[in-house]
Amino acid sequence: MNESRTDVGTRDEMMQTPVKSDDWTAVRQEALEGASLAQLPKRIRLPVIPQAAIRFTHLAEDPAVSHAELAETLETDSTLTTELLRYVNSAKVGARQRIHSVRQALAAVGIRRSKTLVLMAALQNAVSGIDSPLFPAALFQRDNQERALFAREFARMLGVDEEMAYTAGMLQDLLLPFLTAELPTTYRRFSSSKMSLSEFEQEEFGWNHAAVTGLLMAEWGFPDELVCSVIFHHRPQDILENDHWRQSTLPAVASSAALPGIFEQMPSGLEILLNYQEEFDRFRFIEIAAHVDEMIGEEDRLGRHRIPLCERLGTMAMNRLEHRRHDVVVEARRVGNYTLEKEVGKGAMGVVYRARHDMLERPVALKLLNAASVSPETIVRFEKEVQLTSRLTSPNTIGIYDYGVTPEGLFYYAMEYLDGMTLRQLVRHHGPQPEGRVINLLLQACNSIIESHAHDLIHRDLKPENLMLSNRGGQFDVLKVLDFGLAKLMNDGRPGDSSHYGLSGTPLYMPPEAVVAPETVDERSDLYSLGAVGYFLLTGVPVFEGDSVTAILRKQVEAMPIPPSVRGGRSIDSELQSIIMDCLEKDRRRRPESARELVMRLQRCRRAHEWTQIKAQEWWDGNVDAIERARRPEETDPFAKTVCQRDTECVSAAETNRVERIPTPREHVESREGQPGV
Repeated sequence: MNESRTDVGTRDEMMQTPVKSDDWTAVRQEALEGASLAQLPKRIRLPVIPQAAIRFTHLAEDPAVSHAELAETLETDSTLTTELLRYVNSAKVGARQRIHSVRQALAAVGIRRSKTLVLMAALQNAVSGIDSPLFPAALFQRDNQERALFAREFARMLGVDEEMAYTAGMLQDLLLPFLTAELPTTYRRFSSSKMSLSEFEQEEFGWNHAAVTGLLMAEWGFPDELVCSVIFHHRPQDILENDHWRQSTLPAVASSAALPGIFEQMPSGLEILLNYQEEFDRFRFIEIAAHVDEMIGEEDRLGRHRIPLCERLGTMAMNRLEHRRHDVVVEARRVGNYTLEKEVGKGAMGVVYRARHDMLERPVALKLLNAASVSPETIVRFEKEVQLTSRLTSPNTIGIYDYGVTPEGLFYYAMEYLDGMTLRQLVRHHGPQPEGRVINLLLQACNSIIESHAHDLIHRDLKPENLMLSNRGGQFDVLKVLDFGLAKLMNDGRPGDSSHYGLSGTPLYMPPEAVVAPETVDERSDLYSLGAVGYFLLTGVPVFEGDSVTAILRKQVEAMPIPPSVRGGRSIDSELQSIIMDCLEKDRRRRPESARELVMRLQRCRRAHEWTQIKAQEWWDGNVDAIERARRPEETDPFAKTVCQRDTECVSAAETNRVERIPTPREHVESREGQPGV
């Protein structure tokens, strides 16, 4: 399905010229001049306003129409009636006694506000039930609520219409689930664009969601100031340059759009908030965020399993500081006794550079950790884990040379530099691998984890990206296990305590117990991940695939893997396939007991000795150009990235809540016993 600009129109200048007017109708008309809903792809069917809402809004414009007539019209739609009554009886209105009829509601809040509430309810109901493949609906709704409350508090400080700001905050992104569900491929590219969402949409489509929402709201009859607040919510600088707009609801809504959320739309969100804090004397965004946290915390439905807005803003500030400190280090190209040469990789926990030791002239891989990803407690654990990892002597484990802290406060460690390719790059560029080579690679990985397990270290993130293939010491096809950054000490943590080690790992390679009870992972958890790596090497695809983190994690717990021979469409030695499937057992008691047992079973395979050094050398000598291409940076599968529960909602609290309701591996096995074919 092509989602390019040619599908959806090519108007480049929509909403690009700031308008300077005190008349909101004129502002709206000029901002949307030349824009039309007809620019959207024909397959996108926008929400349709209910007939009761149409009649109600038209009658509301006629001063001769009585409350009784308006009430009679609205009461033909029970959903809209319920929403209006729910609102007027909420704490936001503060009615002295409970209101039971539409007529009483109209008298309590007024016809103008009732009209806006009815339209908002109609629009929200029209887009409800839309599932976006890019973000969970529950989290998106929570973000809308946070933004609306934030906008209302800022509007109160400005002395402007609080409820209009609240309504605009609720509606500003209401069509995003709808649009991302229809155009998912294009929207997935947004996260790597470094633009605001509106800029990205304008470049890709010739329109943006703010303009589309504004057009729809104007068509439905929303007040023009409210429509303009939505249209301009990604144009904070234009608002500051217009004195009239500064004294309206527009700044409140634009500031709320800069808040962090499940679908980050403003890469410069913190800068926008800091700038507004300088421009508006009484605006203190952290204080408003704290107030929003208090209000949401009082509502159990929204507050449960929620990372506070203040905490997420703190993470944004840490990231900003991190980038500045990181830039200082990179510009100086100095870290301790090392000179940085070039960036060679980037992961969830930091950036890796090729560097050179000043005195030894030895190349190293130097990893700078992201400040936002490590707390003081985490630093203590990292130091302990780096110290332990540095003691590992297996030739199949990455060597750790040094670690420390820069004057700027960045934690780093220096590792053995490997000039090779990851197993993901191997399969991506050379396809599924011969059985003999797969066995050889798995045996080498086992050699590494046998030693780490003997030191009570569980890797927890074995995946093709963390297994590097290179030539070392005259030997070809030498595999090294990388990145013990998530390693867990087996005696570190108490049963039922996941405070230190929450949901962590890589969804495509995460064992079931790491999903449902992460504090219980043990040596056999690494064997599951290693089995998933072997599956990938044999078939060229992961064991399970899905369109979201939650979908993949659910499959890791519930779904039965398809045998590699069936999935890959080729004959595979029965003993090797049996080993892979045993490693992928949901119940870890059915997996190999240890890496040593796995080695013994792999060595007994019929093809265990087929991949010789001669074959390995022939492969490397015959693929020089292809190997060089494979080493180039490439876009990573989002579900092959390491995620931690502390990551800003990458595995979100709401998603974790859903994961917690997945049956445990043992429950799942027991539920299948007695079924036909089990």
